[in-house]
Amino acid sequence: MKNEIEATAKTLSKHKIKQFSQEKLLVEKDFSKSNFFDDFDIPSSDRGWCDLASLNLRYIDSKLFNENCPLNQNKKEVFKIFAATRSIVSGFREFKGCEKNIKEILPDFKKKFFSNKDKFNYKMFDMCMKIFQTKNVSLKSIRKKIPEFQNKKLINILESFDNEEKFYKYVNNFIDTLNFDIHHDSSQDSQKEINKNDLTEKKKETNKQKKIELIKKSSGKENEQEPKHNEKKNNNQSFENKKIEYNIFTKQFDIFTKAEKLIKYKELKELRKKFDEECKDNTKLVNNLAKKLEKLLYSLDLSTWKFDQEEGFFDSSRFSQFIASPRNTNIFKIERENTEKNTVVSLLLDNSGSMRGKPIVTSAMTAEIITKTLEKCRVNVEILGFTTKEWKGGQSKKLWEKNKRIANPGRLNDLLHIVYKDADTSWNQTKLNLGLVLKDGLLKENIDGEALIWASNRLKKRNEKKKILIVISDGAPVDDATLSSNNSNILDNHLRDVVLNIERKKEIDLIAIGIGHDVSKYYSKAFTIDDVEKLGEIIIDNLTKILNKKK
Repeated sequence: MKNEIEATAKTLSKHKIKQFSQEKLLVEKDFSKSNFFDDFDIPSSDRGWCDLASLNLRYIDSKLFNENCPLNQNKKEVFKIFAATRSIVSGFREFKGCEKNIKEILPDFKKKFFSNKDKFNYKMFDMCMKIFQTKNVSLKSIRKKIPEFQNKKLINILESFDNEEKFYKYVNNFIDTLNFDIHHDSSQDSQKEINKNDLTEKKKETNKQKKIELIKKSSGKENEQEPKHNEKKNNNQSFENKKIEYNIFTKQFDIFTKAEKLIKYKELKELRKKFDEECKDNTKLVNNLAKKLEKLLYSLDLSTWKFDQEEGFFDSSRFSQFIASPRNTNIFKIERENTEKNTVVSLLLDNSGSMRGKPIVTSAMTAEIITKTLEKCRVNVEILGFTTKEWKGGQSKKLWEKNKRIANPGRLNDLLHIVYKDADTSWNQTKLNLGLVLKDGLLKENIDGEALIWASNRLKKRNEKKKILIVISDGAPVDDATLSSNNSNILDNHLRDVVLNIERKKEIDLIAIGIGHDVSKYYSKAFTIDDVEKLGEIIIDNLTKILNKKK
């Protein structure tokens, strides 16, 4: 029987299960991180449990999972629920025997995985199972449990069910709308009630006060008033949280540097070669962008001279006219101060871990194509990137821990802001630098608010009259160390404030492009793209509008 279960599990998992031990099954190292059971031993003797783990491995692409899985713990748990339920339902459709085995152990599975966590995740699991199995669940019933759920987001998730990469992007889009403070507050209250009911005789005396509170809650009027009280409390808390100013624990470990200073020239050259190889598959995209940019080039007035002037530089084309009529004094030309020559564009690239793979390559490639073309139009361009030096806090966090972990310390990670190309340096001198985006371990976390301040301050120092800042990102700001030690909205609130400040002053044209995520909640001029290949078109269209408007 055991051999039969082992053979079936290996086949179902596409041989990602390495071997069986007496008490548990072992998973290949490359796939363990994306398995829903990575922190739990699966009993190898139980067919239902083995089927559950096998389907999880079969239908989850480890690389895609790790690229898209959020860093924030609350978001990560919900993301894993969506991934796991998708794998289970996919298995139900393809393997009817698995459905029977898994349904037998599903109650035990939920008890083991959610009993010690909050009720919100438990409800989320049930909701996902119903949605994916029936594809026809009442939106009203969902909104009772999750008010943030929008019909469009539900449709997007369902329609992308068979496309894992798009599925994860739409799931993250939904997760970004969740208010975890509210959901976890309510779930913790539910958990407390469960714990009270399970008290032993020895604990009854020490928990009298809790029992009294439980009795109070059981009365009708109290029940009606309690949610309003909690709601008011949560609103007050969120209002107070917004009042808290954004702090930076220390700036002494931050790095602001040029790309070529981070690694040796030889390694940078090799990475650039690798980058060029990655871009080979995007020939069609490059050609389409080139055509778009060519139209932009012709739409701009590249003439930089005013003719028929009475003074200025002698116009050699009028020499014959001057000989024929020496009294004609309108034979000079002066240089025109045109829009293009007085424009600077800054491309700010999100260098977070979630951009790893196709998004970061396409972003960098698009930045390169646009830079080379705009330089022909005499538009100065700089390319910037932002990330952090470490995961989950660096030296800043260690220093905070030494200083007795003061409350609300503010930002607790070390910034790494990179200049791939500055506006005064030609593309030919900096073309190797974009290869850095492929360096292992470079892409970590993203603190968008401070990155925007940095980029906008660089633009403010420029002499050009027209300043354009284009932000390319794939979601909300995330830094685990900062979020876990402060109000959970600290980075979101700061980004909103920074964007609002830039937009109000109107010194800089600010455009944001969200790859797979809606960033319109932060930026007034925002675009969302589901396919990174649309990135170039969006940027070019907006640049054309801005430059023509100025002219």
